[in-house]
Amino acid sequence: MTKTRIRWIVTSALGLATAAILAYLLWPRPLDVDVAAVREGPTSDVVADQGIARVRQSYIVSAPVGGRLERLPLEVGDVVTANSTVVACIRPVAPEFLDPRARAQAEAAVQAARGALDTAVAQRDRLEAEARRTGDQLARLRDLARQRVIAEQELDNAQADAQAAAHALRAGEGDIATKRAALASAQLALTTPTSRGEMVTVRSPASGLVIHLLQQSERTVSVGTQLAEIGDTAGLEAAIEFLTQDAVKIRAGQQAEIYNWGGPADLSAEVRRVEPAGFTKVSALGVEEQRTLVILQFAAPASACAGLAPGYRVWGRVYLRRVASATLAPVGALVRNNGNWAAYRVELGRARLRPIQIGTITDRDAEILSGVAPGDRLIVYPSDEIADGVRVRAR
Repeated sequence: MTKTRIRWIVTSALGLATAAILAYLLWPRPLDVDVAAVREGPTSDVVADQGIARVRQSYIVSAPVGGRLERLPLEVGDVVTANSTVVACIRPVAPEFLDPRARAQAEAAVQAARGALDTAVAQRDRLEAEARRTGDQLARLRDLARQRVIAEQELDNAQADAQAAAHALRAGEGDIATKRAALASAQLALTTPTSRGEMVTVRSPASGLVIHLLQQSERTVSVGTQLAEIGDTAGLEAAIEFLTQDAVKIRAGQQAEIYNWGGPADLSAEVRRVEPAGFTKVSALGVEEQRTLVILQFAAPASACAGLAPGYRVWGRVYLRRVASATLAPVGALVRNNGNWAAYRVELGRARLRPIQIGTITDRDAEILSGVAPGDRLIVYPSDEIADGVRVRAR
């Protein structure tokens, strides 16, 4: 072998090695991607928002009579028993103190009432004498009428006079009773303000807790004055303020849960009612939102929600749809393709864009109706370098 041939062989080998190295360096490498497998599992379509806990039934205790209310013996949070626990005590209002002028007027009224009574008694005595006279005259005329000494007309007139005198006497008796009542009324104006009268006791109409004390200190109240609010804690519920576009999907009887209320576990509940009217509320960002109240009735036992009281902040979720076994894929694997949903599936080391149809979307997973099957590996959060047919490699 000549030197020229050896040189050619060496040069060719170096050229081939250089070409191989360049090809290796310039050959496109697979992109490192994160992948996740499609799986089967339960899923649900839920709407959630926040609200407050409240009692379903509350009772306002009012004053049944007017008078002087004594300081209420209860405090907010006290436990009360129906028809047993005393909520309030009311006494009649004591008479007011009289100044010298008012006392003089009251004493003058008493003297006038006594004078009127004496006049009525004298009038009654006169009428009594007149009744006696007409009665005696009637008796004499009856004897004469039996002897046919007088005419029947005279006897009839005597009977009428006797009856009129008797009626006048009864009227006089009634006038005396009226004057005596007027005297007693005038004397009451002079009563000293030390008499407290009989006390009226107001008891709780239901068992539960004292929610508010509307009147606590001693004061004069009128009939119907609100004193306290009693809440029946056995009917605890949650009023959740849902956006109206979410509330239209909610129906009475749907399953729900109370969460983030401060307790160790979520509380089962049920939708009792969706309020028929909405209201405007300004969010923390200053955006006006239309909301409505959805009432969730607690289904958990009272021991499970111990410590939860009316007015506490809670979060509630309502299950619109629940599927026990569904095909699930991570939300990060979803991409948009021509206005539709799609995902990159890893096939033989390459990314393949596959159109899919989805159902319920949660904060983690999306329900896949068609396009991929359980066990398929999908690229999660694909970058702009990922395209159909690109070589990929799982990290």
